[in-house]
Amino acid sequence: MFNLEILFNLSIIIPALVGIYVFSAIKKEYRYFIIMIITGALHEYNMEFQILPYFVFDAFHTMFYSQLILLLYFKWDTEKNPSAKKILFHALVFIIITIDQYYDYLSIYHIKWGSIACEIGISLYGIRLLNQFQNNLIGEKEGLSRKLIIIPYLIFSVYYAAINILMHFLFNANTQVIFNNLYNVIRWINFLSYISYTLALLWAPKKEQFL
Repeated sequence: MFNLEILFNLSIIIPALVGIYVFSAIKKEYRYFIIMIITGALHEYNMEFQILPYFVFDAFHTMFYSQLILLLYFKWDTEKNPSAKKILFHALVFIIITIDQYYDYLSIYHIKWGSIACEIGISLYGIRLLNQFQNNLIGEKEGLSRKLIIIPYLIFSVYYAAINILMHFLFNANTQVIFNNLYNVIRWINFLSYISYTLALLWAPKKEQFL
């Protein structure tokens, strides 16, 4: 089982390699997502092999990842937001996650409330984008590619938030086995997400070629 868990965690290398392969040909906004996947792969491999201190890399990954997913979603939003509003949201997310990582480093609490709040907020924004896709004229393949990115992120974020909040209030010696099993579901969610992300990149629209 241990080897299977490692395999699931490190399988993120598949969409990362696909992303590198299509990077130069893919539409610009998808490159944000590819960089997210590559940094995610580096994070997973660092956790398994402890190349760099975990806290340093985790803090960098969390802050960088949240900024890139916001960039991607803003790019897909058909209701074009003012630049000032985008900068405000980027700054707010960055500050919240930075404070969250600082308190996590001090071990003042054992749940990253700020990161969870940001993930849920970004996921709700993703739901809004899904509704927009239904009402706008984008190609079927492109629409599917976007859904294959937004939906897995949404599922992971909601499940991760729910499990961590429940663990914060209910975790004890009697519930440890239950929560261990519930937490292991995250590995399956990640593995299926990596398959979805791979397909999303393969089906993503290519940048326009000019004569």
